[in-house]
Amino acid sequence: MKKNYKELINERYNRRLIKYGDDIRTLASGNIERRNIRYKILFELGLANNTRVLELGCGFGDFNGYLCSKGIKVNYVGYDINPNLIDIAKEKYPNAKFEVKDIQEETFPNFDYIVSSSSFNLMLEEGENYTFLENILKTCFSHSYRGVAVDFLTSYCDYKLPKAFHYEPEKVLRISKKITKRVCLRHDYPLFEFCVYLYPDFKGWQKRK
Repeated sequence: MKKNYKELINERYNRRLIKYGDDIRTLASGNIERRNIRYKILFELGLANNTRVLELGCGFGDFNGYLCSKGIKVNYVGYDINPNLIDIAKEKYPNAKFEVKDIQEETFPNFDYIVSSSSFNLMLEEGENYTFLENILKTCFSHSYRGVAVDFLTSYCDYKLPKAFHYEPEKVLRISKKITKRVCLRHDYPLFEFCVYLYPDFKGWQKRK
């Protein structure tokens, strides 16, 4: 991630953190009910007990709390580029592992599943959101054994948030299909958002004789 993007993102979260503290308003991701809908969709990627799960852009690590509340016991790891959010996550969930890490610049191990929610919706310079997204999806896919799930604001909405980027699902699908043949795009849940699942590739269909 470019240094100026990272600084911009951290500055935005730090301002809200001073104002709201450990509160969903700091993450600007709607209310808890909406967040739990997103978490349910991420979980439906296929997460199961005793799997290794990385949450990218973990914020306060509350997806770990959601899984625990559902009785799902995974080996959870959370990465975020904001050290202040990571400090709070470590206090809230001492049994999970959290790190300040930029996966585009630093090495990291493989996981069974990699998920991310509301992490890539900031509008970047013109034309850069899709380039950035493709790099993120490729990196996540190359480090996951079983699947990747990432959600986005959709362009199919009647109001677009200022300074936010609303992705065209068709473009995200095309990017995803360049990475793997096994893609599922979820646009069926009651938010102006969608989620894409990327699963391990297969050799392909046999040609008819």
